[in-house]
Amino acid sequence: MAHESILIAISQIAIALTGFTGVVAILGHRNQGTWTPAERLQLRTLVETSLTAMFASLTPFILVLLINSDANAWRVANLILGSLHASNFIAFGLRTRRAPSTLGQKVMLIIGIITICAHFLAALSVVTLYELVFIGGLLQQLLVAVHNFVLLLFPIEDLS
Repeated sequence: MAHESILIAISQIAIALTGFTGVVAILGHRNQGTWTPAERLQLRTLVETSLTAMFASLTPFILVLLINSDANAWRVANLILGSLHASNFIAFGLRTRRAPSTLGQKVMLIIGIITICAHFLAALSVVTLYELVFIGGLLQQLLVAVHNFVLLLFPIEDLS
């Protein structure tokens, strides 16, 4: 597997992002349990996407051991990541009914739709750049996590 170092680096970054949520939690009034709906949305999105990137970045290692073909292992990895990504997407959509989202989060949703489609197209062999689609999806999840981390550090007062 030629992409081991990239996948391990992504996993380490995802772990670090998840760990930084503790730092965010103790900043300001948040340590007293007075999270706004927007802050809860951002925190959950940060944690879910970084954990998705972390766990999904490890799946190709396991799949290569289980599946004889590297191409098929990457196809299954794309199916798994696409499914995880779609579940994050749905969860975010449901949560935005109770909390406002930012313009940046809405842009991330559009990128997310494109990425999810790319994962499923790679899983079906319509797109054959399996590794690139997979790593791009991991990076998209990290980008969403970083974006929400920044929103938590520097809150936007009026999200409407």
